[in-house]
Amino acid sequence: MTLTLILDLFRDQHGDPTRWSTADIDSYLVIGEVAPPIPPLYSYAEMQAVAADWTRTAERKQSVADRLMAEGHETAAGIWARGAREAREYAAAARYGYPHYEAVLNGW
Repeated sequence: MTLTLILDLFRDQHGDPTRWSTADIDSYLVIGEVAPPIPPLYSYAEMQAVAADWTRTAERKQSVADRLMAEGHETAAGIWARGAREAREYAAAARYGYPHYEAVLNGW
């Protein structure tokens, strides 16, 4: 059972936190300190692989943008260049680990 589920269950059983006794508050804090933290969805190594994938994607998109610009298709090249910038942003976020990557993906 994860920490969030344990703490949610405690709140469900004890009702409104503004009405808790001192002992209830102490119990809640102890549960929060001793319960294992929720592991991230992806490990650091997995996030580095995600970052590498986004880096390759950015390189491919930039290559298409450069080719289109050389052929005189400025609008299409701009679209591909924006895609490459976005892929580089995701790659940089993934290098920091899952919580940062998730925040960037969700715009937090």
